[in-house]
Parts: sequence; C-alpha cells; structure tokens
Amino acid sequence: MKINNQKEIAFAMYGFFLLIFLDILFLVFSKHITSFSKNTVYACFLVILLFCIWRIFKLKIFSMEASDHIFSIKYTHPLKKSRKPALEVPINKIVSFKTEKGIINYVLVVSLSTKRGIRNFYYEIGQLPENQFERFKSISEYVRTIHFNEKDGLKTTY
Repeated sequence: MKINNQKEIAFAMYGFFLLIFLDILFLVFSKHITSFSKNTVYACFLVILLFCIWRIFKLKIFSMEASDHIFSIKYTHPLKKSRKPALEVPINKIVSFKTEKGIINYVLVVSLSTKRGIRNFYYEIGQLPENQFERFKSISEYVRTIHFNEKDGLKTTY
C-alpha cells in the first residue's frame, strides 16, 4: 500500500511557475499599466520572484509505503528523479502511528521501539486529498493488524 502527494505538489509547482511568468509580464508592462516608480516595481518583482523560487525549492513529494515486512517514508523534489528514504524500518518496530494537524500542513508522527526505548519521528505530509486519507487509514489498519499479531497493541489516532 502506498500514499503520495505527487499530483498536489506538481499542481503547486506549476502554480508557482505561472506566478513567476505573471510577475515577469507585470514587470514588462508595468510602465503602461501603473504609475508606480521603477524602484517600487522592481522591488515587488524581486520579492515575488524570490518567494516563488524559495517555495519551489522547498517543495517535497512525500511517499509512504507499507509492505509485508517494511514500512518506508521517502521524500523527493519534483524536479529530481532520485528518492531519499527518510525512514525504512521493519513494520513490527512501530509502536504508534498518528497524524497531527499543524498550522497549514499535516505532520505524521511515527513512534518506534528501539534498544534505548521509544523514539518519535516527525514527517511533514503536506496537504493530502480525501482519497489519500482513506489509503492512510487502510495502511494504519494494516500496520495495526501486523502489530497485533506480534505485540499487544498499536495506538493510532487521526
């Protein structure tokens, strides 16, 4: 079972590229449309351009997969092909598995049983559509059944 937000990130990236294009168009035609000074127009152009470029570089595609024995979380940038695994653990090491609502995005909290005790890992999920939340619940139930077969219980909250 697999969850990713590739479509949403691609939509956001194309939106930022469109905003950059509109910003350049505004810069070219601003002397015909508005009566602002050149310094004001250039400053607004630069601020919008830097914001869009910064947001494009900060975009990450989140991918979560649960197979029979391995639970993995991977991140990648939409313009790169390589995927960096952020977490790959045996599925029976998971103690709890929950999502928390941040200010804008959701955060996935995975608690693992290690030799030194329980460690929490926080992963930014971003925005997921409703059908992805259904998949998330099915992965959570799958991890819970694996965990119940091996240990007492898994805490899962939404």
